[in-house]
Amino acid sequence: MTQRFLTTCLLVLVACLGVSGQATDKAEADQLLFQELSTKLEVENWHPELIVIVDRLAETAEQGIYILRGDSFQVASLRSDIYLRQTEGQWTPLFDSRYPMESLVNLLQNRVRDNRHQLTLHHHQYGGVVSTIVMPMQTLFDVLGRHTDSYCSVTAVAPDEMQAVLVFHQRRLNYIHMLKVRMPTAQLFEPEGMVTAELYTNIPQGNVLNVFTERKK
Repeated sequence: MTQRFLTTCLLVLVACLGVSGQATDKAEADQLLFQELSTKLEVENWHPELIVIVDRLAETAEQGIYILRGDSFQVASLRSDIYLRQTEGQWTPLFDSRYPMESLVNLLQNRVRDNRHQLTLHHHQYGGVVSTIVMPMQTLFDVLGRHTDSYCSVTAVAPDEMQAVLVFHQRRLNYIHMLKVRMPTAQLFEPEGMVTAELYTNIPQGNVLNVFTERKK
């Protein structure tokens, strides 16, 4: 289901830019965002505040490990959930080599405080332009995370690699930025582990919703 959402977003991105004015706007927006990501020198280490709502906690099969239920976005598997550990009455985001999938979710939801991972980012821009930069992963959250809601879905788990989709939704302007993430499992818990992602930006959310409505008819 997440793959269908991803494919739909990419098709809509192409279809909705037939008007030259829209194309120009998107081309400029993509270029400006890439410039901001590639020239940002200082890592601000911004993280969202952890607010634990007891009614949204769900137990897992592991003692002391809980899911803090968030919301879904477009499809049931694309969610804002995070994983928490309770120790001596304190709630902390889980990041533990015994729980690689749950730890990846927390990393992508910007819940790992000491995030020194390095991100190889392939930014797919309007007109078939693909620009690549290597940057601190935390810079992505510093730039894209502050004014958006984020949703994550782990789409593949293998012994050597995990894959995920991460979406940033800008409510006020109603567009999304979307990443297809590849995380080598051995790199997840390395102090400066390497992550690779394909980034698609400034996808107009209203058009995506229209496509889903039409498919259901």
